[in-house]
Amino acid sequence: MAQYHRGRAFEHAVRAQLVADGYDVIRSAGSKTKIDLVAFKTGQVLLIQCKVDGHCSPAERLALLRVAALLPNYSVPLIAWKTRGVSQPFFWRLTGTHHSAREPWSPDSVAAVLELGDKSLPVLAAAHMAEQIREDS
Repeated sequence: MAQYHRGRAFEHAVRAQLVADGYDVIRSAGSKTKIDLVAFKTGQVLLIQCKVDGHCSPAERLALLRVAALLPNYSVPLIAWKTRGVSQPFFWRLTGTHHSAREPWSPDSVAAVLELGDKSLPVLAAAHMAEQIREDS
């Protein structure tokens, strides 16, 4: 299979996984752009560069981080990658331009990466629920 077709098939697999996890996903077809997929969920925007081998150059990382900086409280810059024999894509959250400036990420780790000021999403949800209980009392 040609490299382009492998990359396109991988982008579709990543998209399918995110849709299954409740995201709305937009694919940049034929992308030679900074971002292959943009995924939305309440309070969160994933900016994803899909790389079958996981290799993303420092220039590609910098471009992705610059776009993510435009939405500092909501965007999560990610590299999606895969390994042989495993159909499920893996994700790294970028924390800088160096190849080791990354951390594992999964769609279930939303609260761990999305922080609003000094309060994480679970703290805000708990505060909202406590307020609702007070109002109902």
